[in-house]
Amino acid sequence: MADLPSHLLAALADLSPDGVVVCERDKDGWSVVFANPAFERLSGFTAQEIRGRDPRFLQGQEREQDSRTRIREGLSKGQPVRALLRNYRKDGTPFWNEMSLVPVKDSRGEVTHYIGYHRDASERLRFDPKPTTGAAKDPHSPSATYPSLLSVLRDDRLTGLYNRGYFDELFHRDWAIAQREGRRLALLLFDIDSLGTYNETFGKPAGDSCIKRVARAIAGCLRRGSDLTARLDGGTIATLVHGMTPEQLPAFTASVLERVREARIHHPKSSVMRYVTVSAGVVSMVPGADEKPEVLIERARAALREAKDAGRNRVVMAK
Repeated sequence: MADLPSHLLAALADLSPDGVVVCERDKDGWSVVFANPAFERLSGFTAQEIRGRDPRFLQGQEREQDSRTRIREGLSKGQPVRALLRNYRKDGTPFWNEMSLVPVKDSRGEVTHYIGYHRDASERLRFDPKPTTGAAKDPHSPSATYPSLLSVLRDDRLTGLYNRGYFDELFHRDWAIAQREGRRLALLLFDIDSLGTYNETFGKPAGDSCIKRVARAIAGCLRRGSDLTARLDGGTIATLVHGMTPEQLPAFTASVLERVREARIHHPKSSVMRYVTVSAGVVSMVPGADEKPEVLIERARAALREAKDAGRNRVVMAK
């Protein structure tokens, strides 16, 4: 990609159906140096109008959005970031901006630019980001209230982690980016050992509480802005990790299993120990040009099955 002529790179960006914005680091933070036509249509601003400005101006007065913290942390560490933000077009109408921010490094490994991919998620969610009835009419007003997105878009209602649908969507996007840029992705699959026996012993409500506590323990180990953690089904939790080498993964995953054991969730009929444990299957790879994202999930599931067959409460790296 780096060998392509600059005019061809610009043409690719111009033809992209997603909004593309390039920001460069300056003394005050990050400022826009390029915006493609799709982003102009998305925001209502021309590229000239936003050039030299920090993209945060698109949030108007809504500076307390949780995703801003995730973005700030990711940018400070030079990591990829995914986020969903309420943005405002030039005419003042709000929309849900679903974005992926990818760092670009120079020959010394320092981040000099970020490329942002932006989409209007409002229609896909069938969700109107305008203030609810009775809220302030000014969409820029900090007193305007909005319905929670947790049950509409991203979050698993039981654990508060991302849900399967949102995980799949972002996973496929990250896969495409990693495939295009030769980046490494790692998938960690955790599954609660003997969850069925736990439910039989204590009942389904207690089992749900167990899943929530395990999810909280796992999520507590994964706080980087680029990490994506979701509950897939039952007691299975997936985490997509960027920037971790294959050599680092076994010890890190083992530390997550230890965190779950430290929660001391009583499980008297477990075949492993008297507390709840989890098994983990881990795979790390750079996506090949013709490989499908399902390959990563299949290999992680195979490693997870191997961990279960080997006695549970352990980590297995995919071969």
